[in-house]
Amino acid sequence: MGYNTTVVVYNDALHAIEKDPAFGKNLAQAIGEAFSRNGRVDVPSGCHANAAMVVETHHADSTSLITVAGNLGIKHLEIGGWNHHETAGQERVLREWAAQLGFDLVPKAKKDR
Repeated sequence: MGYNTTVVVYNDALHAIEKDPAFGKNLAQAIGEAFSRNGRVDVPSGCHANAAMVVETHHADSTSLITVAGNLGIKHLEIGGWNHHETAGQERVLREWAAQLGFDLVPKAKKDR
């Protein structure tokens, strides 16, 4: 199935990206660099040294948990499987992230009616 890459595009740089014929090449190079060093890489465009950021690359048979804020993407977790679109897969990701942070996740108590 190949690999998937998470990229954050900075909307403030869209005007530069739109006119930049080298952006695709720059993005491809950044993805290759991020893959080989397993870390974030900035993608330049025009006068923007960081028009986008390659956050991470992972195999398509796994699920990565990424958060994005403040022009920064962070990979928190990667687990095998790709059923993140199903409730069971979402719960697994949540439980594994909670455990990584030192928490145990328990379901809410059901209220008697």
